[in-house]
Amino acid sequence: MKKVRDVMTKNVVKSDKESTIYDLAKLMDQYRIGCIVIAENDKPIGIVTERDIIAKCLAKELSPREVKAKDIMSSPVISIEPDVEILEAAKVMVSRMIRRLPVVENNKLVGIITTSDMIKESAKGKRKEDSLIYLAAEYEVF
Repeated sequence: MKKVRDVMTKNVVKSDKESTIYDLAKLMDQYRIGCIVIAENDKPIGIVTERDIIAKCLAKELSPREVKAKDIMSSPVISIEPDVEILEAAKVMVSRMIRRLPVVENNKLVGIITTSDMIKESAKGKRKEDSLIYLAAEYEVF
């Protein structure tokens, strides 16, 4: 079975804890991504997702130009190592109910793996209808 390093995105868009939500949203739009990893010296300390922006900032009528990443980021970061099998990464995602996992090696951010990455990988050589079933059938409910 393939490892996380085989399917992860290596160039992770990251920012620092003092960035405003407005700036993070602009980065998400620019790179067409759903999250920003918040890092200090390449070590992930948090993650801000589209859902975080909506639920923790906009829905509370807070100003995205004033709220900082450190105010709404999910922390501590749930991460995974690059040599773990994709199936194990999927189990972590399901058990923690998350869709994105920063990949860390020697305490440094080296990539990110998402459910979309796993679905694309599982779809290779298969009919699209089978790819989701294939991924879902490989792990048990926790």
